[in-house]
Amino acid sequence: MNRPGAQRPGDVPLEHRYTGADPIDWCGADVYPMYTEALPTGTTALRLRALSVMPPADVSGLGLGLTVTDGHVHLGGRTLGGVDIWSDALAAGIDITVTAEAPEALFTLTPVWVAGAGPQQSWTGNYGMVVDLLPDGTSTLWCSTGPGTPDFNELVVELTRADTDPAPTDQLPRMGAQPLVQAEPPLYARPTARVQPAVAAEPTGQPYAEQNVGRALHDLGSAMFARGEHDSARVLWAQAAEAGNSAAAYDLGLLALHVGDIGAARTWWQAAAHEDPRAAACLAELPQRT
Repeated sequence: MNRPGAQRPGDVPLEHRYTGADPIDWCGADVYPMYTEALPTGTTALRLRALSVMPPADVSGLGLGLTVTDGHVHLGGRTLGGVDIWSDALAAGIDITVTAEAPEALFTLTPVWVAGAGPQQSWTGNYGMVVDLLPDGTSTLWCSTGPGTPDFNELVVELTRADTDPAPTDQLPRMGAQPLVQAEPPLYARPTARVQPAVAAEPTGQPYAEQNVGRALHDLGSAMFARGEHDSARVLWAQAAEAGNSAAAYDLGLLALHVGDIGAARTWWQAAAHEDPRAAACLAELPQRT
């Protein structure tokens, strides 16, 4: 799935081409920043198995970051908001159970990696996924890490699922999806912090799927921010705001105000004010701060 020469030096990295959870075109293939799938009420069993692992020379570890929105992961006797699963575990195949806590629950998968002896990374460079949805419900995820040119052969993972405690629910369609490690990563890196959305209502006229994608992006950005990865958080919040998430627009306004960009703060809070009373209150106070 790699196309030599498809991206020339100086071309815009994939991270800057994404405008949300929708795919972008790369050499005729749909490339997603993450895989997103709705969860039915109850508990769902997920199985992840690597079909191929071929990291580039400068990548010392790679895997998938799993995050659950409005739910949690059960792993090793612990309940987590998310976990990073590295190639050693994926090669053997791993079973994980996730539980939905609300009708809007969903899970996301995105590539994670370590370059050389550096820190774990995600959401940067030429990362992305090509998703094959098979008739039997199995998904094949072709994953590219961030360093170098896009190469979706670096990690190929088969995803299957089974509802272990099914209950009737309206389901979102599966969507192609939109990163964390150490120099020698263990099977599981540190759990992803669970961060609840700061505010509430989504625009009522928004498509149901888009609302939930925006919420997932905001939650992921909040988790990044909590880990001190503020640039990554800003990118994710911008994507969430583009999808109509008012909480993300509010948070972006706070970031802009923190660096003294009053105009950008005003723009973000104006976008959020119709849904988020905090943004409206900040707008009312903003003239006193200029």
